[in-house]
Amino acid sequence: MWLLTCTEYFGRNSWQWQDEAQRIRYALSQTEEKEVAPFALTYQRQMTGDLGCTKQEGYEFWHMLAEQGVRRFGPTHEAAKSLTQIGFVNTTVISLNSC
Repeated sequence: MWLLTCTEYFGRNSWQWQDEAQRIRYALSQTEEKEVAPFALTYQRQMTGDLGCTKQEGYEFWHMLAEQGVRRFGPTHEAAKSLTQIGFVNTTVISLNSC
């Protein structure tokens, strides 16, 4: 849900960011929940190579953040709850039945 909401948000406001890395930094900076914050901090450090972390190739692309987020938080209810509590975008429930 969080990833879809972010994708929609950035699509509507694409003029605000020049590249995907800026979008990722913004999205990660908005994490406040204790379950998600360590992931956000580690991901950003690996994306930039800051503070002695080894820079991970591809982490500056949105699809890589999406993949890592699903891997980390996808399998559990608590993880899903943490992702929905990231409060920088008002979440919208999309009904798949209405398509």
